[in-house]
Amino acid sequence: MRLEEFCISNYRNIINSGWIKTTDVTAIVGQNEAGKSNLFEALYCLHSFVETSYNPDEDWPVDDWKGKKNANGKPVSQAYFDFDEDEAEALFEFAKEAKTEEDGSGEFEAQIASPLGGLRLFARRCYGEVTSFGLHDREGNAIATGELGLSGDKVSEWASKHVPRFVLIQDFEFSGAQVELNELKSRLDKAGGKRHELSANDQTILIVLDLAEIDLDDFVKKGSSAEGRTLRQFDKRAASAYLTQQFQKLWKQKKVKFDIDVDGPTLNIFAEDEAIGFPVRLNRRSTGFRWYVSFAWKFTHASEGDFENCTLLLEEPGIHLHYSGQRDLLGVFEDLSETNTVMYTTHLSSMVDQANPERVRIIETDSGHHLRVTHGVVSSQSAPMAVIESALGLTPDLSGMLGNRKVLIVEGGTDALILSKLSGLLTKNDRVGMSDQIYMWPAETSTKAPMYAAFAIGQLWDAGVLLDTDEAGHQAHKKIKDMNLKYYADQTGHEFRVLMLDKAAGVKKTDVAIEDLFPDDWFLGCVNRAYGIALRLEDLPVDGSTLISKRVEIAMKQRHGNELKKKNVVAEMLKEFDSWGTISDLPTGTADNAEHLFKKINAAFEVDS
Repeated sequence: MRLEEFCISNYRNIINSGWIKTTDVTAIVGQNEAGKSNLFEALYCLHSFVETSYNPDEDWPVDDWKGKKNANGKPVSQAYFDFDEDEAEALFEFAKEAKTEEDGSGEFEAQIASPLGGLRLFARRCYGEVTSFGLHDREGNAIATGELGLSGDKVSEWASKHVPRFVLIQDFEFSGAQVELNELKSRLDKAGGKRHELSANDQTILIVLDLAEIDLDDFVKKGSSAEGRTLRQFDKRAASAYLTQQFQKLWKQKKVKFDIDVDGPTLNIFAEDEAIGFPVRLNRRSTGFRWYVSFAWKFTHASEGDFENCTLLLEEPGIHLHYSGQRDLLGVFEDLSETNTVMYTTHLSSMVDQANPERVRIIETDSGHHLRVTHGVVSSQSAPMAVIESALGLTPDLSGMLGNRKVLIVEGGTDALILSKLSGLLTKNDRVGMSDQIYMWPAETSTKAPMYAAFAIGQLWDAGVLLDTDEAGHQAHKKIKDMNLKYYADQTGHEFRVLMLDKAAGVKKTDVAIEDLFPDDWFLGCVNRAYGIALRLEDLPVDGSTLISKRVEIAMKQRHGNELKKKNVVAEMLKEFDSWGTISDLPTGTADNAEHLFKKINAAFEVDS
C-alpha cells in the first residue's frame, strides 16, 4: 500500500496545503521557515509509529487564534492510500459481514466484488481525535462500507494494522552521548510511558533497546546484581550485532561495527571502522554519520527490521554529508522506494535528482506567510528557484538570458559542440544550419534532460529538446510527455517540442545518437586512433543496437577488454573538426544528415532556414 496524496490544514502556517500528490520518492524543495517541517510533522501524526497527537495550544494557526477554542474536530491531516489487488482482497476477506436472510432460515456471507479499479483507503485525523479510516472512490466520494457488505469497524481495524506507518527523522536529533539508564527510566515514567514527550535523543536510545528486545525496567533491574549484569552482557552483544547488520544495509561508504557498552547504569555506544579497528564513542563521530545512524535505526524499528511498508519523512537529509555521500543517499532512496514511500525536504541542489523532475514539489509562502505547494520545478519566488537553477548549472543572469531566446535542450556538451561545428560549416558554405535565433542548452545526460525540459516548460520559455533515439532517449521522451503540458500550450500558443534524432536527421537506423550523423567508418577511425587499436567494421556486432558507439563498445570489450570512454574519442573528433574548412572536408553523407536536422529544428521553432 502506498501514500498517493495528502492534504494538511489548520496547522501552524498551513491553512490549507491543497492535495499534494506523492511519488515513490518525493523531494520537497523550499527555503527555511517556509513550512516544510510543519508539513511533515502534521502528516507524521496521521499514522505515526511512535504515539503522538496534535496540540491546538501549539499547533493551531496563530493568525486565527480565536478559532482555537473550536479546534476539536477540525481536520489537520488527510490522505489517500492506493491498494494493490492482494491488499484489497485481504481487506474484503477480513471485514466482510455475515448477514441473516430475511426469512431467518440461516446466515450467509455476502458475495462481494471488490471495486479494485477505483477503491482507495482514506485516512483523516482531527484535533482531539484519533485517526479514522474509510473507503473512497477515485473522485473522493465516501463509500458506505455497509453497501459493500463490510463492517466499518473491521475496515478501520484492518487499516490501522496495514496502512504504512510514518517515520519522521529530523536533523541534529541524536547526540550519541552517554545515557544514564536509571535516569532515562525516570523520565519515561514521569511522561507516563508516552515516548513522544521525551527528547529525540531519549527516543532513539529507547529504539536501540527495543531493537535488542530489551525491556528497560528489566535492564535496569539486572544492573543491581552480579548475575544480572552478566546476563545483560548477552543482551547488549546481541543488540550490537543486530544494529551493525541493519546499519550496513543503508550505509555504503565503509564497514562500521557498533558496540553497546553498559557500565553500571551508564550506556555508551561505540562505532568502530573496520579498516581502523579501534572503537570511538558515537558522540565523537560526525553529525552526518550520527544522522545516518538515527535514520537506520529508526527505520529498522518502524519496519520491524524488514525495511518495507513505511512512509519515510526525512528532513534535510544529507546536509552534513560530502557530495559523494549525498549521491549515495539518493541511491539509497531509490532502493528503498521499491518497498517504501520516501519523502524528503531539501534546499541543496545536489539532493535534487535531475533525472526525475516529476518528484519535485516546491514550497512557497503567500503574502500572509501561509504555505502553498507547487507541483513541478517552477516557482514565482526566487529562493526555491535558486535551488533548481543551481541543480541545472544556471545563474540568475543566464536564466534570464535563456528566457528571452528560443532554447533547444541537447543531451550534453558534446552534442552542442558537434552541432555548433556542423552548423557553422554549413552556413559558411551557403547550406542550411541552425538558426542563430536558437540557443543550445546542454543537459548533462539524456536521463537529466527531462529536468531541463520541466524547468523550461514551467518558465514558459520558447523551448524544445533534441533526444537520441535509443532506450534512454525514449525514456526521457516518455517522462516529458507525462508532464502536464496543456497549461504550457495554452500560455505560449505552441507545444513543447520534442525532436527525436532519427526522424529529425533522416538517418535510416533503428537507434541513432549524435555520432550517427557521421559514417560508421569515420567514427571507428577516431576510436582506433584514440586507443591505438585496429578494429574494422566487420569486427562490430550486427545484432542488437544500431548505435555505432554501442557496437564499438561491445567489440572493444570482447577483443581488447577496454571500456569505451566518449571523452577519449571526442578528443580525436576535435582534431578532425579543426581540419575542416569547407563542406568537402566533411565525411560522406554528414552534410546532408546535418542539414536535414537543422531544417527540422528551424521548422519546429518556426524560424527561417
